[in-house]
Amino acid sequence: MYELFILGELMNNPMHGYLLHQILNGIVGPTRKVSWGAIYPLIHGMLADGLIEQVPDEQPEGAKQGKGKKIKTYKLTDEGRIRFFRLMEEPIPYSPDYELHFYTKLKNFELISKELQFLILHQYKDYLRYEIRHEEERLEYASKDERIPGGEQKYIQIFFRHRLDKLRFDETWVMQLIESHRVDGQGLERE
Repeated sequence: MYELFILGELMNNPMHGYLLHQILNGIVGPTRKVSWGAIYPLIHGMLADGLIEQVPDEQPEGAKQGKGKKIKTYKLTDEGRIRFFRLMEEPIPYSPDYELHFYTKLKNFELISKELQFLILHQYKDYLRYEIRHEEERLEYASKDERIPGGEQKYIQIFFRHRLDKLRFDETWVMQLIESHRVDGQGLERE
């Protein structure tokens, strides 16, 4: 997911590692942070794989005079562009990071075909339906399990219903996006 994020950010403009780190942390939210220890090894691996390259002599004026840190700016290579599109095409594995991975793809929609956008939206719909079925099963199980004390059972059910409502809201949202893609006259159908 982080590789796709970096490649997507570099699709239009070169960027330095600090800015990539700052944008990524803005995306993941206030309670979850991506460490430098995760970003820099990834950047170095992408450099070694030829997906990105360092832009020479892109430093602030103070850094050139020895007054500041040397800032490394990176740009995408042709191989990096190929990898970006390959990652956009790959289905997202079901994991705790699924939604963040989906949003990383969604923010890059202007770079891909309508057909691929449509496919990604349907994959997200399928993921949500999988999660909805799971929550429905948990709710049913919790409501019938006599081993759970009554007061605890009540709040477990409140939580599961709340989670189910959020998932159904997201399902409605993605179905509206899918419908807007149909209306765009692309003639794309998939159920």
